[in-house]
Amino acid sequence: MKPFDRGIYLLPNLMTTAALFAGFYAVIAGIQGNFEQGAIAIFIAMVFDGLDGRIARMTNSCSAFGAEYDSLADMISFGLAPAILIFQWALMDFGKLGWLIAFIYTVAAALRLARFNTQVGTADKRYFQGLPSPAAAALLAGLVWVVESNQIELAITPVVALVLTLFAGVMMVSNTRFSSFKELNLKDKVPFVTLLVVVLVFVVITIKPAMILFLIFLSYAVSGPVITLLTLKKTRALRKSQKTDDESGENIKTPADSEQKDLINEESSVDTNVSKQEDKSEKKE
Repeated sequence: MKPFDRGIYLLPNLMTTAALFAGFYAVIAGIQGNFEQGAIAIFIAMVFDGLDGRIARMTNSCSAFGAEYDSLADMISFGLAPAILIFQWALMDFGKLGWLIAFIYTVAAALRLARFNTQVGTADKRYFQGLPSPAAAALLAGLVWVVESNQIELAITPVVALVLTLFAGVMMVSNTRFSSFKELNLKDKVPFVTLLVVVLVFVVITIKPAMILFLIFLSYAVSGPVITLLTLKKTRALRKSQKTDDESGENIKTPADSEQKDLINEESSVDTNVSKQEDKSEKKE
């Protein structure tokens, strides 16, 4: 039995703890009715969640403890916190249906994290299978942040929140592929223009952070089904073209095969006649 490592790596686990703190604060803020602060806290949790893994890889401090701790923190920050926040904000008016939809989202986040942990090392690193839980949380938190910061009051808002929560939950447990962006290599040198583009992106986000972040994550959530449908369409078209080629190939071969069969039949009939004549001549003799 492998002995338990008593020490843990401080820096990456400190980032995970900060993400967990932000997620827990989002829960408290949602219960107290501070919905905008709760939504912002979920985005802050996303930042720290992205940092802990990168810091662990850069400092060569990855560990099984850190992976498990990160998964549990993600469940609080991106599974439980968004569900409570969106329920307190809009789904409470639907009664039992509201908390059931919030529960479906929470269960979907747990299943998504469990599936991700079991597929580490075997799945294609270029894609995520199902919508990542941080992106799903950002989708709900972004909606809350947009409506609260702009003081939008529409009768359809609770319905939109209900549908979006269900959509996020279903996408997390689906087999839809989403780009992981892990093929981007941040260690290599890049053109100088790249830095200017990154600065420009930050400036644009700063102008309307709630609206732009919500649109970014909404586009990302929709990109998965769209890419999957396009891929299926191309695959079916390719199979159809291959099937057509095979059928045309068989049609081309069929005349040649029939000619060969006719020649074989003619040769066999000639041989038969020759043998009959020889038999007759032998009998006469």
